[in-house]
Formats: sequence, structure tokens, C-alpha cells
Amino acid sequence: MKAVGIIAEYNPFHNGHKYQIEQARQATNADAVIVIMSGNWVQRGQPAILDKWTRAQMALENGADMVIELPVQCAVQPADIFARHAVNVLANLKCEWLSFGSEHPDINFNKLANIDLKETIIDQDYTKSYAELIRDALTNETGEDVSAPNDVLALNYAIANLKNNHQMKLVPIKRNGANHHDRDLNNDGSIASASSIRAAIIDNSQELVQYLPDSTDIEAFKNHVDWEDFWPLLKYKIETSSIDELNHIYQMTEGLEYRLKKYIYEAHSFDEFLRLVKSKRYTYARLQRLFVSTLLNWRKSDDLSQEYVRVLGFNKSGRAYLNDIKKQIEIPVITKINKELSGTELNFDVVSGRIYENINHIPQDAGKIPLIY
Repeated sequence: MKAVGIIAEYNPFHNGHKYQIEQARQATNADAVIVIMSGNWVQRGQPAILDKWTRAQMALENGADMVIELPVQCAVQPADIFARHAVNVLANLKCEWLSFGSEHPDINFNKLANIDLKETIIDQDYTKSYAELIRDALTNETGEDVSAPNDVLALNYAIANLKNNHQMKLVPIKRNGANHHDRDLNNDGSIASASSIRAAIIDNSQELVQYLPDSTDIEAFKNHVDWEDFWPLLKYKIETSSIDELNHIYQMTEGLEYRLKKYIYEAHSFDEFLRLVKSKRYTYARLQRLFVSTLLNWRKSDDLSQEYVRVLGFNKSGRAYLNDIKKQIEIPVITKINKELSGTELNFDVVSGRIYENINHIPQDAGKIPLIY
């Protein structure tokens, strides 16, 4: 059996995601579509609007054959680290192809990934992330603009794939409909951005139905969450931590602990706190990832590089594929969490799941087994 891998967040799952799965299967004629999905916390440092089990179910109902959870400590990372871990897990699953959405699928991402830019990015703007430096250097070197959100991720996937011994064939799929960060649902078609759909869910808008697959259970959106729900927990954590304790939090750099302490007493909401802490030096995503690290108590001394295959669900084809390649997988394969596992490599996922279920009141890990569709 051969599989095509997709890296996703499905925050939430919508018609554009269904289209991508269909196109990836059609382009590769794969026996199985394997999705590695961020769990309850996503790459830009936000809680997923719906929990991982709900989103995994949506994916299985709309073409995915197996859904794997990207470990939370790998998911809430800058684009290059996020991409490296996700690609590594899919490579371990022996995927033949890696498919992704792209604003400009005609870009030769493999060619760009092969360009050595180490010397080019030395002594560049220190306020930019490594991924941004790579992107800007490529534009200067080749004239190719890879600034669109999905193109940025695609480039990072290509770079990560190049460094992997098991290189997957890249299958970019043209992104249709709304732009990645559009917040307006006013679209004549059936595809809107995840950003606009999340805003509509929070606003309890009835207009979002046309942008979701027919199988979607709209009732599930009643359990949606956002950062504001976690604000009291984050506020308590910062207020009760000393400067020294905050200094040891992962990604806490350049005196940010003092800004957190300064503004935690002034802010009356998460959004206000985020705006107060924001400066030209840090992006909103960078700060939100720091807040996740703070809330979940990730320390600079923690090993956040663990990779494993956490199965959230599969159908008959997905289960057959997993059984077919299981002995070739070089990292742990986990299908159930019990008390013994909660203190080992799954500890970060278990803790983050408990924090999340404090808000949506739906069990996330203990005793859970894969969904069977």
C-alpha cells in the first residue's frame, strides 16, 4: 500500500480541506490519505477552536483514512520547527507523497529548498524569525516571492523533506477561494478561510454552513473555545510566578518576563494583554506561542523534541495501511493512553489535554482509543 501525507490543523475542518484531500488522492492515486494534525493547540499559539477528537472525526468523515496527532510540543513552534517534526512523523509512516495547499503551486519548492542560504542570512535583521530570514533571502537570491502563508509553510516542508533520509514526493495543491487570513465570509463560492469561519463560530453566525461539508455537526460548535476562555488560567499562572520562574519558561527571552509581569495587572482580557505586551520586536504568533509555553509550564530545560505516532482515528484503509507498515516505524506508535503512559513521552499532550478539557469539559486523553470510521 502507498500513502500520501497531509500536514494540517483543520481549525476547523471546512470545504477547502475536503477539496485538498480529494485532490491529493486524485493526483497520487494513493491507497491511503494520512493526515498529521495539530491537537488542541495550534502552530500560531492558539487553542484549537474545537478539540482534536471532533476535528479528527470531521476529517475521517470527509476523506482522510487515518488522522495522527502532531505532539503538542512539536505543533506550537515556529514554522520551520513545526514543519520539521510533522515531516519526520510522516516520513516514519513511510508516506510516498507529501501534499499541501499553496497559493502558487507552480513554484519549484524542491529547487528553492536546495539553495544554501546560510551565509546570506548572517547579520540580518534580528527582529525576524529564522523562517522569515530564509524567505527574504530566497526572494533576494531568486526573485521568487514565497511570502504567502501557505507558500511559507510549503517551503519549510520542502526544506524539512530534503533533510530527511526518506524524501517524499511533493504534491502542491492550488489553494482555492478565500485567502488564508481573510476574516470575511462574504464569498460567492463554498470555500472560506479558517480565520473567517472561526470568527463566524464565535459570533454564532448561521452563514458559515455553506462553507462546511454536509456531514458537519453544527451542534459541535457549541463547545468552541478561544484564548479568552483560558485567560483566567494564564493570568493566575503569571501572577503567581516569580520573575525567576518566568525566566525559565521556554521561549522567554530578552526580558519578556518583565513585560508579562508589568502588563498582567493592567489587562482585563486576553486580547488587551496581548496588545499591551506586543512590540515591534515580536509578532503576535511569537507571543501567543510564549503564552502557551507559560500556561503549560514548558521549561527551557525540557526536551520538547519527542516524536511519536499518536493515532486519533482511522477507517478500514487507514488501519490496513498502519498494520502494513507498523514494523517499519522507528518511533513509538500509541493508540491508547493509560496511567503508565501519562508520565512518559506523552506527558506534554496529557497535560495540555487536561488544561483544554477544563474549558470544554470533554475528556481528551485518559482511556481514549482511536476513532473508527
